Amino acid sequence: MLGFEDDSELIGTPALDIVQEARREISKDLEEAMLSGSIELFSIEDVYEQKNGETLPVEVSVHAIQYDGKPAVQIIARDITERKKVEAEIWEYQNMLKQLSSDLILAEEAQRRNLAIVLHDHLGQSLAMAKIKITSVLKELEDVDLVKKLEAIQQDISGAVDQTRSLTYELSPPVLHELGFITALEWRLDKFTEETGIKTDYTHNLEEIKLRDEQEIILFRSVDEILKNIIKHAEASSVMVTAEASDYAFVVKIQDNGLGFDTSILKPQSRKIDSFGLFSIKERTEYLGGIVDIQSEINKGTTVSLTIPVSLDGI
Repeated sequence: MLGFEDDSELIGTPALDIVQEARREISKDLEEAMLSGSIELFSIEDVYEQKNGETLPVEVSVHAIQYDGKPAVQIIARDITERKKVEAEIWEYQNMLKQLSSDLILAEEAQRRNLAIVLHDHLGQSLAMAKIKITSVLKELEDVDLVKKLEAIQQDISGAVDQTRSLTYELSPPVLHELGFITALEWRLDKFTEETGIKTDYTHNLEEIKLRDEQEIILFRSVDEILKNIIKHAEASSVMVTAEASDYAFVVKIQDNGLGFDTSILKPQSRKIDSFGLFSIKERTEYLGGIVDIQSEINKGTTVSLTIPVSLDGI
């Protein structure tokens, strides 16, 4: 394992000498604790140095024993190089999946924005022009029955204009891209209350924050997903949202007074299909270098905190 040709090269060498130098203090403390009798058994992952200077990851099992009537330590080390390679590959795949997840939401946002522009600049303008033309024709007509029919059509066009405007904002709120996250979040909560009747309270400690496009989009879509979950599951009557920035972090907290849930369903072994939205939020937030914290109790509501790192230049 260590690359020595003969065991005589190792016999008599202090065990700590083959431990990677940066980790020797930890191993020394554990060894002394075992010799003193304060602990009798432990198992850790460690790094040994091979004869050629290269490092070797090992899994070490250590037992306190008696040798020639004196306290001693028996060390059994197993080469875990292959396992570490597999773990590294798994981490790489996980990071790639997070990257793909974030790329997907950014690509989706770009498509949403393009479609919103088409709706606003083409379909919306065409409908508006049709409404203007009908208004002009109505002023020249004297046939009462025809006027009524055209007025009905005019009402339909007005409804289509309103629906187009609503779809434009649903697809890609211009307020997010033009005025930033703080103002966009306030707009979303007002719309949330208007649609559901659920009372909202919004506080923040700054008027605006300069975030990267991907940060604003992922945070906004994450909050939107959480609000949709509240509508579907929480049966809440109020939602409180806070946005706070410090020198190095930006935190958005969404708290409802609804039914709450058992957070154990979020664990991989018990995750349900309808918890995928929260899982997706977690993956995307971690891609930004942030964390998601979910606190909930049955009948005591739920609090979701989204924290992402920002630099001093980001505030």
